Amino acid sequence: MRLRLQRAVFVVGLVLLRELVSVFIVAPLEAQVSNTGSAAPRFEVVSIKAAAHPDLPNWRITAGPGTSDPGHFICIGAPLLPLIGISYELKPYQLTGPASIQSIAYDIVAKVPPGTTHEQFLLMVRTLLAERFDLKFHWEPRKMPVYELVVAKGGTKLREAAPPIHGASPHDPRRVPFPRDDNGVPVLPPGVPALMGFREGGNVRYVTRMQPLGGNVLVNLEELAGRPVVDRTGLTGVYDFNLVFRPEPINVFGAEPSPNPSALSPLADAAGEPAPDLFIALQNQLGLKLQSAKAPVPVFVVDSVAKNPNQD
Repeated sequence: MRLRLQRAVFVVGLVLLRELVSVFIVAPLEAQVSNTGSAAPRFEVVSIKAAAHPDLPNWRITAGPGTSDPGHFICIGAPLLPLIGISYELKPYQLTGPASIQSIAYDIVAKVPPGTTHEQFLLMVRTLLAERFDLKFHWEPRKMPVYELVVAKGGTKLREAAPPIHGASPHDPRRVPFPRDDNGVPVLPPGVPALMGFREGGNVRYVTRMQPLGGNVLVNLEELAGRPVVDRTGLTGVYDFNLVFRPEPINVFGAEPSPNPSALSPLADAAGEPAPDLFIALQNQLGLKLQSAKAPVPVFVVDSVAKNPNQD
C-alpha cells in the first residue's frame, strides 16, 4: 500500500501514513518548528543510498505504523520533498527550498521499533532528515492566494445536526456498519459525528454528521481546492450534509496530479451522472461559496540540506 498524508485521507496522490478506514476523525500532530533534539525518537537501523533507478516516473513510500508492515519504512526513488512534507504535515503550497529536495532521489530502508505510534513515526522521519541530511529550515508568513468560505447569495442550505440520543451506546462502524439507503449511501445515526467519503463512478460523495465547518471539513476543502481555505461564514453550529462533486486533478509533492480519489471506497453499482465541480456543488447543494482572496500563510522554508547523507 502506498503511504499518504494523514491530513488528506480522502485524496489520492498524497502519501498515507495510516490504512484507509470508512470513518475519518483526524487529530493531526501539531507542527513542531524546532529542530529535533537528542531525545527525539529514532529509527533503529537506517540505510540510505542514491536511488538505483533515479529516472523512475513515480517514487514509492511504503510500510510504517498502521500498515501491513509496521516494522519497516521503505522509500524507493524518493526525493526529500515528500519526506519533509509528510513528516511536518505540510500542504504542497507550504513547502519551498532548493531544487535538490526534488531533483535528487534516494532509496531508504529503515527499521521501525515495535510499538511505534504514528506521531512517533513522524518524529523519526524528522530526526532522520536533521541528522542524516543536516536539514535546516525556518517558518515565515507569506501572502498568497487563498479561498474564503462564505455563505452564498440566497443563504445557506445546511441542516443543523440532531442532538445525540441520551443514553445511546457509541457506534463503532468498524464493527457494525452503518445502514444504507436504497442508493447505497450510509445513513448515519443521530449523535455520531462522522465525515465519510465515497466514490460514485467519477464523482465523490461526502456524507457528514455533526461537523462544524472548521476542522476536518476545512482540511479536506483545502486539499481539494489546492489552496488554504478560511472560514468566513460566521456559522458556528454543527451540521449534517451530503456533498457530491467531480474532483479536479490534485498536485502533490513531486508526484503526477491525481485525477480522482480512487482510494475511497466505492458505493455499490454507483455509475452516476457526472457531478458539478466542487465550487458549483458547494453553492448549489450547501449554499456556500469559495471566493478568491489573499492572506498570509505559514511557509516551511528549507534553508539548506545535504545532497550526500551523513553516515550513520
